[in-house]
Amino acid sequence: MRQISIQKKNDILARLRHNETVRQVAEATQVSRGVVGELRKTIAHELHRNVGGRGRAIDTNLGRRIIRGISTGEYKNAADASRKLAASDSESKKPSAETIRRHLRDSGCRSRKKPKVTPLNAKRRKARLDFALAHRGWTIEDWKHVIFSDETKINRFGSDGAQWTWTCADGILRDTNVQHTYKHGGGSLMVWGCFSWHGIGFMSKIDGRMDADLYCSILSDELLQTLEWYNLSKDDIIFQQDNDPKHTSNKAKKWFEDNAVNVMKWPAYSPDINPIENLWAIVKRKLNEYDEAPASMRELWERVEYVWEHSITPELCKKLIESMPKRMEKLYKAKGGHINY
Repeated sequence: MRQISIQKKNDILARLRHNETVRQVAEATQVSRGVVGELRKTIAHELHRNVGGRGRAIDTNLGRRIIRGISTGEYKNAADASRKLAASDSESKKPSAETIRRHLRDSGCRSRKKPKVTPLNAKRRKARLDFALAHRGWTIEDWKHVIFSDETKINRFGSDGAQWTWTCADGILRDTNVQHTYKHGGGSLMVWGCFSWHGIGFMSKIDGRMDADLYCSILSDELLQTLEWYNLSKDDIIFQQDNDPKHTSNKAKKWFEDNAVNVMKWPAYSPDINPIENLWAIVKRKLNEYDEAPASMRELWERVEYVWEHSITPELCKKLIESMPKRMEKLYKAKGGHINY
């Protein structure tokens, strides 16, 4: 904490004892919120005992209005709620953004990154709900037979950025809690991977444009090698893939038929119920922990391989497979909407 004069320190403490907020004191005294916050900690015991001052900044009715506004998207965040309440003639109390954040936390809400999702129309929601209904009765033993797969883009210079949002105690992920994105964006390096109850599968770097021929080549190499590595019979597995056109092409369908691989019928636009997305998130987080960006695309690929093989453990794979019954239940309760996983 930077040095301040005794006079200013006493002024700050006096204002805090008169129930001014950290923000109000910081603005009035021209001292940073961090310094004011540290001083507030030194008299926190006094503030907790002082119950004879002014009433709570957020009463029950206002608290409900804030929760409702955050849940419906009327308020984008705590700062937005503070601004709109300050401009409202119907509210006599004008809580600060920090007071609203504290109220949200005390009410069981939490701030989180907005996941990027594709908007769901009625047809997509119905397909997702139908999938949940068809698999609600599946046990962990059933999900052990599924091999989950996906492609992902990995940037050489970190992530595409993230937005944060508040989700409330009911755990429902609403449209205002997600960051919409659309396909066909640029990329740095594309990889294909798969995993199951037994652990990670072989990974493939996608050179050039991914088409049906290249996809079938990956299946012949990485997928079949994965089955061989774990000594799995084709009759004993169900292969999961999304509905990308190259996955559902006639060439891909013929490959699955010729190789007697059973393919799971998967609802479109459903990465939130595919547990491999959790693995990709871990891989990217680990890659971002490097102090320096990779010097080349080759070095990036070497890092990806290393993280995939050393950070994704068999125990983690089992834990994700064990989450599938809960995902199906959440998907059912969300009536096919986005789920928080």
